[in-house]
Amino acid sequence: PTISTDLGRSSGINAEYGEVECVSWTTTSPFSFVAGTSEGRAVCVDIRQTKPLFTIAAHDSEVSGVAMSRHMPGLLVTCSADKTVKAWKVTESAASCVATREFGDCMSLHTIALCPDYGTMLAIGGLQGGLQLWDLATNREFREAFSIPTQGS
Repeated sequence: PTISTDLGRSSGINAEYGEVECVSWTTTSPFSFVAGTSEGRAVCVDIRQTKPLFTIAAHDSEVSGVAMSRHMPGLLVTCSADKTVKAWKVTESAASCVATREFGDCMSLHTIALCPDYGTMLAIGGLQGGLQLWDLATNREFREAFSIPTQGS
């Protein structure tokens, strides 16, 4: 579909949320994206609206990476300079944290990506920790939230 919008128009993210650090389009709508901010928030915006769909107080420091899964509807992952990665189960109007992991070997985390072929595998890049990998399916709370059976079940 063709999307026509006034690019000078406000996205619904204002100074109250902090500076935008990163952005990822959602995988469920061609009109929505999630932005990570310098105030530790993840803000979901529909470009057709002037107010955010939802805002998450995601981290204690800036949200430096966000990614949405193409394979698992509703899966949002965030990373931060606070050395944590969080997995969120999101709907059109809310989000809940279903898994958290601290990467203490890194001074801070800067970027995150979900594997395009294996929907629960994360690659995380950070300062002094290099590249880290995390398969979210190894986390019991994550498996329960997304109804993923344990191996051998």
